[in-house]
Amino acid sequence: MLIQSRTESTGDITISNEVLEVISSIAVLETKSVHSLNNTLASGTIEKFGKKYRAKGIRVEDVEGDLKISVYVNLSDDRNVHSIAETIQDNIKTAVNNMLEINISEINIHIVNIIK
Repeated sequence: MLIQSRTESTGDITISNEVLEVISSIAVLETKSVHSLNNTLASGTIEKFGKKYRAKGIRVEDVEGDLKISVYVNLSDDRNVHSIAETIQDNIKTAVNNMLEINISEINIHIVNIIK
């Protein structure tokens, strides 16, 4: 699935959703108090077939031109959950915008577990 496609004077630029998933996962894992990303159904299935899936816990959707990212995350228990979720949203938005100059319409954070 193609997320972003632009036509420049020298040709087309196409960015797949896997690239956005990897950039987002790196931004999430660099956030303080994030324990880990949680497997989604797709990432768990891919890993069962022996392929390494670097963006587990991230789902990118392109809905009528609006880019939506869902993050499934496990947190450590030493901070304010709401504050961590907002920091994750800011980190993803900054990383994607800095690397790809793409605006994201929604970043949804799903706290799956708090690890003690």
